[in-house]
Amino acid sequence: MPNYVNPLIDDKNPLYCPTIPAAAFLRSLRSRTQKVTERRPNLSRSFAHILEQSSHGDDTDDGENTLGSDWILGDYFTSGHGWFSSQSPGLEDLPPYSPSESVRAQHKMQSTNLPAGSRFTTGVSRLRRPDLKRKGSFSDFGAPPKYARSIQSVHDSSFDIEVRREQLQFTWVDSSPQKEDEVIQDLLRPKYDINILIENLDSALPGIRLKERLRKLGNQIPQALMDFLAEHGYINLRSLNILRDSDVDRIAFAPSMFDENGLNISGQEIYSVFSKPNSFCSLSELSFSGIHIRDSDLQHIHHLPNLSVLLLDETGITNEAVFLLVSLKRTLTRLSLATNPDINNDAVPAILLLSKLSFLSILDTGIGMIGLRRLAETIHKDNRVMDVEIPFACEDYVDHIHSHYFYNPLPPLITNPEVCTQLSSAALKRNLEAHAACNASIVPSGTRCEMVQRLYDILQTRRLDVLVVTMLGGDASAA
Repeated sequence: MPNYVNPLIDDKNPLYCPTIPAAAFLRSLRSRTQKVTERRPNLSRSFAHILEQSSHGDDTDDGENTLGSDWILGDYFTSGHGWFSSQSPGLEDLPPYSPSESVRAQHKMQSTNLPAGSRFTTGVSRLRRPDLKRKGSFSDFGAPPKYARSIQSVHDSSFDIEVRREQLQFTWVDSSPQKEDEVIQDLLRPKYDINILIENLDSALPGIRLKERLRKLGNQIPQALMDFLAEHGYINLRSLNILRDSDVDRIAFAPSMFDENGLNISGQEIYSVFSKPNSFCSLSELSFSGIHIRDSDLQHIHHLPNLSVLLLDETGITNEAVFLLVSLKRTLTRLSLATNPDINNDAVPAILLLSKLSFLSILDTGIGMIGLRRLAETIHKDNRVMDVEIPFACEDYVDHIHSHYFYNPLPPLITNPEVCTQLSSAALKRNLEAHAACNASIVPSGTRCEMVQRLYDILQTRRLDVLVVTMLGGDASAA
């Protein structure tokens, strides 16, 4: 007879509670109580007597009490209806938490050894009758509760996968360098007829003898046609639509296209041609210099895959337009924002995202030394090389940098702003006096905290200014 003394633990289920039948537990408890009363007859005599009365008659129903009523799972799980039913369901009826075959076989063997008149056998015979109310042999209500012992499931019918194998088909193609060059040349071969382009342009711009003038061009290629249209101010919505599928590398919008006496008073909608699919895929240079455009007009050039040069001089754009250029960061190498005073220091973060830039013009913009220092610091940190045209105010500051503080201090004067807090008051005053000799507005006295903060600000400004001088190609030690 098993002895239920030590607790049963399920490592995989902390809520596990063993389903020990009441009769088995009482028999184990009675055996231990009898051993104690035999050694000490006066101890717990009343409890032992009550236990004997409560367990009287259990031997006659031993099989029923052992496998019948369950104090946790109830009669449903032990009477042939539930989890350990003697009628074994097929694999397709097992739930994901169903017990293994060994557990089910053990309970099935126990059920076959019971007397013919037991309740468990009666439940089995009742299960064999057709049940018209149930469509299947398994019910979700017969599943073990969350405090049941964890058993690895053998049911995997929910994960049946149908696998179809298809054989890969390869085409034999030679990969010699000569044939690769031929393939590339075939891809780059023009898919247009220059005569058709001239006819279409003449129809789009009638009355100016455009066909005759284009025929006289020495080099009749789409780029020559575009240059001729741009030079004479003939670029409009219709001409751009005609040339958008051709190999045009450069477009320069001329100021005359918006003159009141010109032919191209077509409004801002002409820029929408750039946003059409497969438009100007070969375009690498685009100039709006001298053309007043809106910030939102630049959203149409987002999808130009090869645009590397963008000139926006004197276009009246603001910081918003600069942020719209971030989508070109993978291709843009030259950018001119000159003569746009509404662009200020707030546009510097967007400029820094254009990581491929090698030339930048911010001449005559609102960007000051604060934005220029931030730009120089990032360029130095990323180890980038960039040619920058700066505003005149910033250039004047750099030229007269010695008048703002002591630019080249020598020991015992310090240049590292991080060590200011380690200096004594006398050392702080000595450093401030050296800088005050170059700039009379610097106060060399005050409390220690004031002098530490004042010297830290001066040295931090000097550190960034050195990066600016280095970015501009100057000698930081001789500035």
